[in-house]
Amino acid sequence: MNILIIDGSPNRKKSITLMLTKTFLAGMNETAEIVNTIDLNINPCRACYACWVKTNGECVQKDDAIEILNKIKAADTIIWSIPLYSYSVPSHCKALMDRTLCFNQPEMYIGEDGRSHHYGYENGSKKTVLISSGGLPDVIGNFDGLVFQIKHMFGKNTTTICCAEAALFLQSETKSMTSKYLDAIRNAGSEYRMTGIISADTQAVLDAPMIPRDLYIKNTNIAFAQIKKRIKNIPKNRHL
Repeated sequence: MNILIIDGSPNRKKSITLMLTKTFLAGMNETAEIVNTIDLNINPCRACYACWVKTNGECVQKDDAIEILNKIKAADTIIWSIPLYSYSVPSHCKALMDRTLCFNQPEMYIGEDGRSHHYGYENGSKKTVLISSGGLPDVIGNFDGLVFQIKHMFGKNTTTICCAEAALFLQSETKSMTSKYLDAIRNAGSEYRMTGIISADTQAVLDAPMIPRDLYIKNTNIAFAQIKKRIKNIPKNRHL
């Protein structure tokens, strides 16, 4: 299976989101090519629509996005590994997402969801998975915009895994909780390979908070207070 992982994290190999994605891939028992958008020269979409009216789906810009767009076309499955930034996508990755305009056509239709769509990958013909993580305690109300965007771009049945409370993966004392979440993601990868979807039971585990929301907020606030205190106590004008 030709799988392409688009890593939208600026943290590269240290990314929690990428760690979750690799766990999902392990559950699939597959390998994949990983493209990190932070390392690429990707210009913003110009909205010139040349790809729609002149070049038959080819973007006229000459930058690193062209190779990635061709890889997306050739891949059997695309996994967007995207950390949640301001309830959406990191800007360098968003530039690539905007450039996927060339996969669609200018003609529109009304889908079964009652919304307008362009002919192209919006019909779900390109198998797509979104794996995202964020430091907020809830999936609902925080990942909605990102999920809406991905499902509108690549089909309403696009598989999504949104991990709230991702900061717990940074703490060794929470390993007993995070290991259960990783087991669920690994199981999700296995299910996706076999059926093309994640079961409702597994999805429920992935969508549920690992610890109660109030406790997560309390612990997070304490942690940031401690960080601020340490920074405040750093002597100024130190000579190096």
